[in-house]
Amino acid sequence: MDQAPYPALHLVDAGLVPGLLLAGVFGVLVLTGEYSSGTIRATLAAIPGRRLLLAAKAAVFGAVALAAGEVAAFVSFFAGGATLPHGIPAPALGQPGVLRAVLLSGTSFCLIGLLGLGLGAIIRHSPAAIGVLVGGVYVVAQVIGAVAHGVTAYMPILIVGNSISTTKPVSCGGPAGQCPQPLPAWTGFGMLCLYAVAALAAGGWLLSRRDA
Repeated sequence: MDQAPYPALHLVDAGLVPGLLLAGVFGVLVLTGEYSSGTIRATLAAIPGRRLLLAAKAAVFGAVALAAGEVAAFVSFFAGGATLPHGIPAPALGQPGVLRAVLLSGTSFCLIGLLGLGLGAIIRHSPAAIGVLVGGVYVVAQVIGAVAHGVTAYMPILIVGNSISTTKPVSCGGPAGQCPQPLPAWTGFGMLCLYAVAALAAGGWLLSRRDA
């Protein structure tokens, strides 16, 4: 098969990165906003089961983020394809792996958002939690990539950019020792799920043991 659709799809999905950051920030604010306003006490009085509360928030927010993410992914795909420079063929959903890449790109909004929600439950302070989210998801990946190439592929934002939003993993094209091997798409998706689950589990554990 012609390899041109692969870089084209990568260009088309490049606009999703700011949306992922926004989804993560909204995830943080779903919980920390209640701590900032003081309404968390009324919420906990109405729903004493704190883990149940977090699970309910995760379910509702996750569903909304998933729907919004899929809409954003498909809009980005079609709009981006229509604006590609002359000579770069626009990818089509019927090509191998393209539909899967677009669908998983949409799910990344949900997973990054749930990661933010978990961090909000852990930290409980909006600016601090957002700082950890941005630093951990966007900045630390670059630092780790400079000192430990083998770990870079496991960083959330690079999983989205190099694994699940493409029809095949995107390599940097450098020497093998200096260029980490990107994760396969479904492996990367599983890693993003683990990040979200781990953050929510830690957040639920701390939420049930701390005062409001």
